[in-house]
Amino acid sequence: MKEIARLRGLEADCRKRALSEPEKKWYWLAQAAKYQIQANLVVAENATEPNTPEVRLASWPIGMDERRLH
Repeated sequence: MKEIARLRGLEADCRKRALSEPEKKWYWLAQAAKYQIQANLVVAENATEPNTPEVRLASWPIGMDERRLH
């Protein structure tokens, strides 16, 4: 969680610098995008940990449904 916050903070800092340094705007926006992607990867890694509860979809019985016969 701390790593995600650190990366999001770096991303925000880069976006602020892009506003304050127009001559290097695209460099800072590219850096911000890099940190955003890294943070998203950390979030995705944390979502697939074994302690994460599994979500299962409801299953319908296979065959004729009596409710549809009328």
